[in-house]
Amino acid sequence: MKICSVELAGSEVNLCLLSLDSGMFEVPECRKRKITVSNSVEAFQMRQFQKEFAQLMTDYKITHVVIKERMTKGKFSGSSTSFKIEAAIQLIDNLDVTMVSQTFYKQMQQDHPIFVDFAETELKKFQQNAFTLGCLYLNEKAAKDSSI
Repeated sequence: MKICSVELAGSEVNLCLLSLDSGMFEVPECRKRKITVSNSVEAFQMRQFQKEFAQLMTDYKITHVVIKERMTKGKFSGSSTSFKIEAAIQLIDNLDVTMVSQTFYKQMQQDHPIFVDFAETELKKFQQNAFTLGCLYLNEKAAKDSSI
């Protein structure tokens, strides 16, 4: 399974494509590492983002996206732009989106830790959180699939 793991940081969408095969992670090259939404107030800008993201997923044959949920209240709550971006991704046809809560994320880190040296991935530093989320998700999914 090849996924796109997403970290939403304000108006930026940090992307990481990942797959897991026989216990080995593969990080395929992607023409985009980050997409920035310049003005989330304008419907045209949000449609442009959605179209660009959908085309990227189609081009790389991605059918599953994983996004780490942001808190809705408190000191570390997400911005309105990030919630709009999340909704735009969730509404793309033929794209399965999984939201991972902070609690579940921490549980996955304990249950299925990753032993990949990020420096060896050739990804940019801003992609590290998306990479970690993707690895944890794929490890969790592989563990569930093997127990069936």
